[in-house]
Amino acid sequence: MLHLIAMAAAAVSAASAIQAAPAPDLTEVTWVATPTGQDIANVYPPTAVQNGKSGAVLLECKVAAEGDLKACAVQIEDPVGLEFGMAALELAPLFKMSANAPDGSAVAGRTIRIPIMFSIVSSGDR
Repeated sequence: MLHLIAMAAAAVSAASAIQAAPAPDLTEVTWVATPTGQDIANVYPPTAVQNGKSGAVLLECKVAAEGDLKACAVQIEDPVGLEFGMAALELAPLFKMSANAPDGSAVAGRTIRIPIMFSIVSSGDR
């Protein structure tokens, strides 16, 4: 039996491989809350589970005044067609950052990119 292990990367991607989109405003933040592995397992696409597929998504979001994310959009979804992007969008409300970046600047109204990894491993891999 497979166990779902899903990990959300709290680090922000520099996204240097994405040439078409401008760089995010925020490249370093202090996370107050992020989705748990169970949160990610709860939204893991059923078709991907049935096929033993892992996936990755890069979300781009605006930051609200209280550090919540809003207006999130999927920038990268791999593989396409297994609904990992939709699952990542369901996780967006679970992310919250400090109202100020580590440099002391306000985060409200700025843009951030968040990589989210979805992984399935067998119980023997734990």
